Amino acid sequence: MAMLVRPPRLKLATLPARYWVVAGQAVVSATSFLTNIFLARLCGLSVFGEYSAWQMVLLLALAAQGALITQPMQIVYGQTPSSQHLAYRQALLGIQLLFSLVAVAAVAAGATLLHYATLALPAFLVCLVTTCGQDTARKLLLAEGRVQLALLSDVVSGGGQLLLLLYWAATKVTPTLPAVLWAVGLTTAPALLLSGAALGLGWGRPMLRQFMASHWQQARWLLPTVLLQWASSNALLVFAGWTSNVATLGILRLAQTIMGLFNVGLQAAENYAMPRLSQSFYRQPAQFRQERTRLTRTMLLLAAGPILLLFLLAEPIVSWLHVGSAEYAYVLRWCCLLYVIILLVYPLRLTVRLLAHARPYFVGYVLSIAVSFALARWLVGHWQASGVVLGWIVAQMVLGLYWALAVWRARSSYENEEYRGLAAESL
Repeated sequence: MAMLVRPPRLKLATLPARYWVVAGQAVVSATSFLTNIFLARLCGLSVFGEYSAWQMVLLLALAAQGALITQPMQIVYGQTPSSQHLAYRQALLGIQLLFSLVAVAAVAAGATLLHYATLALPAFLVCLVTTCGQDTARKLLLAEGRVQLALLSDVVSGGGQLLLLLYWAATKVTPTLPAVLWAVGLTTAPALLLSGAALGLGWGRPMLRQFMASHWQQARWLLPTVLLQWASSNALLVFAGWTSNVATLGILRLAQTIMGLFNVGLQAAENYAMPRLSQSFYRQPAQFRQERTRLTRTMLLLAAGPILLLFLLAEPIVSWLHVGSAEYAYVLRWCCLLYVIILLVYPLRLTVRLLAHARPYFVGYVLSIAVSFALARWLVGHWQASGVVLGWIVAQMVLGLYWALAVWRARSSYENEEYRGLAAESL
């Protein structure tokens, strides 16, 4: 009788690094999603709208930090000899402290000039420093391959934040805006301390200028791009919050949060499809078109059910999140239409990324933002929150049309060059 062989157990320590990275990103995304849902339900749309305004400032700071620090770090760290890694960590701490000081000063000055220096400002500044610091620390851990520690820091930060939100929900406490910002900032501090201790960060200035120069070589091109991307996502939100009330901003951010679940799928599709599409883009155009068509069809089929469900259940979902706000359900329905258009444009986005130069990608966003700004006052003035979503829809259509033209031109140019090459060979 044959003996049954027990299959080997998969040990967590032997899991490939990519699984730990995906798990960490899932923790960060889930924490952000659940925090927004909890706050909208606990605090109401007005307080959630104020929180969203501060969050947009935080996202702007994180975008700038990504261009100046964390994205260049991924390249500079790999180019730095292992004997200089300690010096690089010390220089990175100095760069991070300098960025935090500038960010704090800029936010404090801006809030004072705009007469928005409320009780929430000190809490937000703490939140800004701890969140930015933790973002750099966890990405340095990832760059060093210490993916388990990066995940642990994400769990510590997100777990503490969600436990406090659960306590507020269980005790039926309605937290104030400063309390919410203090909670986010202070629950991030233990994760920052954990990451800093694991990295052995210490102060030093031996190679600070050298590493700052290395970062700037990357950052001078990245910074305009990330600021443009932030503007394309948030310019209309800022305009709506400025010209309307904070409740309008709250419902728009709430709709973004709910629809943001689709972004996880889009990012996964991009990570999976890009290597395959890049192989056939120039070498096998017919196969590339087939693969892109198949990708578009698959994305639409997978998203059709959830989008239709959200469209039909928009009113009860919004009512559950905040009693008396059912009239805002139409914003969520417009967002459903927006994501259908995003899905249709997304394959073009992937194609543009495969072009030899990034100019069409950059110009597309410039055009979309210009059109959004041109129509902003009219759209928001006539349709308030729905006008913002309509502006996003128009921006996506402009992106799609321009990118389709750019791809057609690139393909025509490549085919002409190929034809001329074949003609020269035949002579």
